[in-house]
Amino acid sequence: MVASSQRTVAVLPFLDLTEGMKQGEFTDGMTEELIDKLSKVPGLRVPPPTASFYYKDRQVSVSDVAGKLGVAYVLDGSVRKSGARLRVAARLVRADTGYVVWSETFDRPWHYTILLQDDIAGALADAVKASLDAR
Repeated sequence: MVASSQRTVAVLPFLDLTEGMKQGEFTDGMTEELIDKLSKVPGLRVPPPTASFYYKDRQVSVSDVAGKLGVAYVLDGSVRKSGARLRVAARLVRADTGYVVWSETFDRPWHYTILLQDDIAGALADAVKASLDAR
């Protein structure tokens, strides 16, 4: 199990990899939902959206982000869309090594944006919690 000082995760703004980069509102909402869900996990500390969105569209290393935000892990990801399907990919990176310790891809039908964000954020929060508990 991760020591309590290690139970800190920053969520970076998700990348919009859709054709034409037209899903910025969805990716920002996805980031917000993740921060909300993760901040409700007992014993897990998560920097606020204002801290995370500072890094939007910036090329910064995981170790730099982690150092500035005082976290042990960084969660990042991307959104892709093809027709009526959406794919959200997420990775949990350990800041001190730079290695991915967990990753998952979620494929969903593209409809009801807020429900989709809630569904994926909930699944991601559960997976991240389980991953941290296992360390």
